[in-house]
Amino acid sequence: MEFLVISGMDVKPGKSRELQEWVRANSAALSANTPEGIELVGIYATMFSSEKLTGHYRIIWRLDSYGAMDRFAAAIPQNVELARLLDELEAFTDNRLGAGTSNELLKSVADTTIWGDFPDED
Repeated sequence: MEFLVISGMDVKPGKSRELQEWVRANSAALSANTPEGIELVGIYATMFSSEKLTGHYRIIWRLDSYGAMDRFAAAIPQNVELARLLDELEAFTDNRLGAGTSNELLKSVADTTIWGDFPDED
């Protein structure tokens, strides 16, 4: 089974370059400290989107199961380095009213249960 968790955020004004430097310096450590079954796909800037208020940056994680979310949550208080890195990353988030934010959980179509898919009647 495969899932993608995509979190969108805006960054505090004047902090985009600092975020870029942080990502360059810390992405490998963040990836190395994630629990088994969770992969940091990357941290991306939005080049274009039809969606409004979803944030200009995306953090994308690949998970091997729904249970990976529980493993991730359980690992944070036990892994000081993971907690520190996530806190530092979160500090860039613009939490002001009206700032963009979003969260998505996507499941691979190959693993999705599909029901009620009836052909149109002519």
